Amino acid sequence: MKKLIERYNDFLSDKYDTATQGKFKWLAPAKLNEYVRPYIKKDLGVLDIGVGTGQASKIFVDQGVSVIGIDISEKMLSLARSKYHYKKLIKYDIEQGLQNIFPKERFDIIVAIGILEFVKDMKKVLSEMKQLLKKGGIIAFTYEVYEPNNRYGIEKVTPLGAGLENTPELLSFMVYRKLPNEVEKMLKDLFLETIKSKKFIGYLRSQLQIPVPYELLIVN
Repeated sequence: MKKLIERYNDFLSDKYDTATQGKFKWLAPAKLNEYVRPYIKKDLGVLDIGVGTGQASKIFVDQGVSVIGIDISEKMLSLARSKYHYKKLIKYDIEQGLQNIFPKERFDIIVAIGILEFVKDMKKVLSEMKQLLKKGGIIAFTYEVYEPNNRYGIEKVTPLGAGLENTPELLSFMVYRKLPNEVEKMLKDLFLETIKSKKFIGYLRSQLQIPVPYELLIVN
């Protein structure tokens, strides 16, 4: 049986690019583009975790870099496949463990944009990403920032559709927000050093256009 997040992304797939470029504009791919560009060389190997329709990996594909993408939604992967040339696209649930599908392969750059807020054990995934990283490589990822006492009453862990009247079943999977110091501790525990960081508003949530805070981190 499909997980709710897979069903949601299947449902959203053909609307995703249009929706994320409209009034709810998803800015994380543009931030990644801005901050990761200096690290890109043509002969690198890139892993894009939560590749979706390919928005975050476009910068690499456009420069002729070899990219492998993973996503839980086959419909999202189909769209990515139709737009860009990838070395490989893999349908997979990353919560099952990245070592299961990459027992030997290692990467120069690993990106995870707009995915880790849907993973219960973020530290575990970051640890697995580190194991897949070549010496001298970088990890670039975003997470949704939790702001205590925010004026919108958004809690640290909620269903995606929290606050909506009669939340649809497809929006009932969880979002796991993190405090910046929690993420800093994870990185310290994993012996990962922050090279660059940038806080930004990722998108505007619902018809109320509530700003959703994110942070982009580049680490090695």
